[in-house]
Amino acid sequence: MSTLAIDINDANLIVADDTGVLATEPGYAVVGRDGVLTGKEAYAQARLRPRETSNRFWQNLSLDENSAGLDGVANTAQLAFAQLESLWKQYGGQGHDAVLVVPDHYSREQLGLLLGLAVECEMPVRSLVNSAVAASPRPYPGQQLVYLDASLHRVSVTTLDQGDEVAALDERVIDGAGLSSLMDLWAKRVAELFVLSTRFDPFHGAESEQLVYDNLPHWLELLQDDESAELTLPHGEKEVTVDVSRDQILGVASGFYRAIVQLLAQTRSGHDRLVVQVSHRLLQLPGVMSELARLDDAHFVALAEGEASLGAIKSLAAISSGDQVKLLKRLPWREAAVELERSVDAPAPVELSKTAAKPEPAATHIVYRGVAIPVDANGLLVGREESEGRRTIVLNGDHGGVSRSHCEFVRRDGELRLKDLSQFGTYVNEKRVAGDLVIQPADVIRIGTPGEELQAVLLEADHGT
Repeated sequence: MSTLAIDINDANLIVADDTGVLATEPGYAVVGRDGVLTGKEAYAQARLRPRETSNRFWQNLSLDENSAGLDGVANTAQLAFAQLESLWKQYGGQGHDAVLVVPDHYSREQLGLLLGLAVECEMPVRSLVNSAVAASPRPYPGQQLVYLDASLHRVSVTTLDQGDEVAALDERVIDGAGLSSLMDLWAKRVAELFVLSTRFDPFHGAESEQLVYDNLPHWLELLQDDESAELTLPHGEKEVTVDVSRDQILGVASGFYRAIVQLLAQTRSGHDRLVVQVSHRLLQLPGVMSELARLDDAHFVALAEGEASLGAIKSLAAISSGDQVKLLKRLPWREAAVELERSVDAPAPVELSKTAAKPEPAATHIVYRGVAIPVDANGLLVGREESEGRRTIVLNGDHGGVSRSHCEFVRRDGELRLKDLSQFGTYVNEKRVAGDLVIQPADVIRIGTPGEELQAVLLEADHGT
């Protein structure tokens, strides 16, 4: 019997077998008089028929009445069944069984519902496998290993245990913001640039709006390596073209990228280097790796398309089939361990003060939990305990990696400076500080694990500093 692995991720469901990736398609469904369209066909009509379209049914898999939010559909499970059945008819069927690669956030009820849908599809399921475990081929001894992935409506980081086998531990998420919201931002930005350059508004009509979304993946691919690209759309009997720079596109993604960096920073534990396995879904985004490089003492592993589904296929020897279908959150390693040399892969903490330009103007206050605290020549300590005779910000909460007197801010020669006093490290804009550093307005200072964040600001009206 041949086995298919189906990676359940609504950004793109991936079907694979022992020959490789067979198909990828987005988790979209469009409901019409003739039934339910799914995948690429549905995506191609999403902007033409928005009231009949859903892309949240895998995220919110449920039997609850009206959970789909569409007329003529009882629940999100009905839409998920339509897509699962379509994939099984095309690539599975008689003589096949399946391994379903599932996201970490699915509840027991959702996993049970998914198995019920498979039964309705006449799909024999060998096992359910955690996606982060399936996507992790090799250990990195002495490091902290995580898996970074994104779906249409969330971004997740899963911490992995590196024993004799790989095992999924905890998951941290950015919920409610994923690739769908990012694509919406980019599509609107492209439409704005067309209006500014040509007076043609692609969002004025549904057909041209759909064309923006259809072309967006190709345009983003062009901007992966090139500083600019020509974007072309049909307009009446002619075409309109606009020159777009990478910076114009990346500007609207900065908040999304920053949130990912902060999510990874909060995942860090102890003093081990962070090894981040990055899924292909994020690697396709222009500029994302440059932003991730802001993380100090981190090593990045680019995963190929279908790594999770192909990983499940390669692990079939460890996935037994039986009467009871189990969720596997632990699998044997598929490849040999990789020893990372610090001197090669992880540069020492950067001496930021050597390259920081003199701020014009300088920051004056440090904001902690909404309160702006002025900094003067007498200094301001930050730590887990009060320091007698010194103004101190005492960090609340249960945080590891915080010293009694962790760092100090002081105003000197018209500049706000930071000095790290700890053995754990202080991070400014996710770079570890070595020595003395000039702090500028809007700099973000992180202390501890998962950490507290402070921000430097300029309050020009203040006369007390």
